Amino acid sequence: MMRKLFALTFCMGSFAAYAQEEVAIITARLDKSPNDTVVNLYEPYSGDTASTVIKNHQFRLTMPMSKGGSVYIMQIGSNPELGGALVYLEKGKMNITGKGGYFKDATFSGDSWVKEWEEVMDLTSPDKGDGKLFAELEQKYHKAMEIGDEDAAEAYSKQGSEVEKRQKDILRKWVLAHPNSGVTGYIITVYFSKDNKEMEALYDGLGEHAKAGRILQRWKNPGKVDPSLLSLKMNEEGETPGRPGQIKIGDAAPAFTIPDVNGKMVSLGDFKGKYVLVDFWASWCGPCKPQIPYLKAANEKFKNKNFVMVGISLDSKKEAWVKAMEKHELNWLNLSSLKGWGDTAAAAYGASYIPSNILIGPDGKIIARDLYGDALDKKLMETIK
Repeated sequence: MMRKLFALTFCMGSFAAYAQEEVAIITARLDKSPNDTVVNLYEPYSGDTASTVIKNHQFRLTMPMSKGGSVYIMQIGSNPELGGALVYLEKGKMNITGKGGYFKDATFSGDSWVKEWEEVMDLTSPDKGDGKLFAELEQKYHKAMEIGDEDAAEAYSKQGSEVEKRQKDILRKWVLAHPNSGVTGYIITVYFSKDNKEMEALYDGLGEHAKAGRILQRWKNPGKVDPSLLSLKMNEEGETPGRPGQIKIGDAAPAFTIPDVNGKMVSLGDFKGKYVLVDFWASWCGPCKPQIPYLKAANEKFKNKNFVMVGISLDSKKEAWVKAMEKHELNWLNLSSLKGWGDTAAAAYGASYIPSNILIGPDGKIIARDLYGDALDKKLMETIK
């Protein structure tokens, strides 16, 4: 989802003044672009913005590049589906021409990094080739999970992994062939982010210009090039003091009342005086599956020790929810409002991702959250005597 863009009007100085700065200059002529419409340029990570207004179907934008190249969202008007484009910028010039009113089918030209970005966008396009196939498989996967058909979902996931591997092989070759391109930072941090070892290997093979880009500098030096997206202090494992929009350790646990699979309303207050592990999950959540054995073990080990486990599903379809409980033999209390991400308990607990869990003490206060793998048993052993 594209964040709201904040307009910032840049005063136009002399060309000599710009020549002394490290800037990216974008000029555009789109024959049917709507005059007097605002064009925004926005760096999603830092929030850096620039804006201008279309006059005579033309516009010009200038963005400071003192921190090196990065990826920006460029938006004509307020409809991202109609007027949005993802662009890579670094010091230099980009020119955009087209017969339409927006960026679709427009021609992007200019310095070498413009051509390089266009090549990568072509390789990863969701409108053709493996990009299109991957998008189709992703849609099929989500539809299968919505109805609880995990076998079909796993088949689509396997096919998607094969397509993803092919795409990564192509992008790896591109990086190796363009070791000094700033665009490599986008490829490495987006398409290889799950494999830190490979990210490091690809980074080590880059030239100085590529390494100096804002994207890779931000990855190598978190919080120094730009403020971190999420600044938080970690204490012991599972004891996060708090994140924006989340409750903190030591806070009173928000009350909730949610129906179980039979429609019976269950409240947190029903377990007053007990340790309660609230686990947010969903039938369509792939990363939730590896956590299930740890939840089963914890439930079996502590269920007779003043402890209760409460699963809260973020499913929106009952059939999928019930099928998943049966298939994975989730034999602890499970609740769901069947409102998906609209579940009020998830919002109250700041569960903006799943799996996510919260351990509540007998006094009704938060003891820990996000206890994954062996950390769950470790924390319960320490807490429940």
